[in-house]
Amino acid sequence: MALTGAFQAWMEQQEKLEKQGGQETGIRKFRERVKEENSNKLIIFDEDRYAIFDAYEVLILCGRNVLEPRGVPEIITKENILLKYGAWLE
Repeated sequence: MALTGAFQAWMEQQEKLEKQGGQETGIRKFRERVKEENSNKLIIFDEDRYAIFDAYEVLILCGRNVLEPRGVPEIITKENILLKYGAWLE
């Protein structure tokens, strides 16, 4: 019981530190941040190759329209995405 109470107190302290200064408070917080940053990524395999794309990029490559993707120009073409990753246009 004492160990559980100490752990809960430590977790509360870590939450307060993060809110106050935004400083890194441990591996758990790091993993949460990485998970959040990568939550909209997709990995595409093609035989022995693979690529990691943002979800909206895959939709554009599949021929769908995407309205105002976050943090990028409003009009994105397949060619723009392929050039971004250095793919050859066939």
